[in-house]
Amino acid sequence: MSEHPPDDAFDLAALQRLLRFGGLALLDGMLEIFREAAPERLAQLRSGVTAGDAAAAQLALHSLKSTTAQLGAMRLSALCARGEALAVAGGAAELPALADEIEGELGRALAWLARARGDLGEAHAHDRGR
Repeated sequence: MSEHPPDDAFDLAALQRLLRFGGLALLDGMLEIFREAAPERLAQLRSGVTAGDAAAAQLALHSLKSTTAQLGAMRLSALCARGEALAVAGGAAELPALADEIEGELGRALAWLARARGDLGEAHAHDRGR
């Protein structure tokens, strides 16, 4: 597996757990669903923020928070948790800037997930070849 600098924004162990639990099929399935659903959740978040619909924003953030934690995108999950708490507490004024931050971190998370998946696939193939 190639080495990447340590970064507490991401938890490779989360992906390794998924790999151990269900193999590459589970990991690839979850990654595919996330790649498809995350932009939709971000659009729902922005729509909720624009419309002043805190419940819609909260639902989008909750969904992103849970999935990103399962996939090891810990900073993104924490940003979503913060946004969810703001939506519940009526902190709508802070949500537009947070949505921008979430969008930037989502791009970073997707890039990390692609790299990590490649590394895990190589390691998995190597381990199976022993």
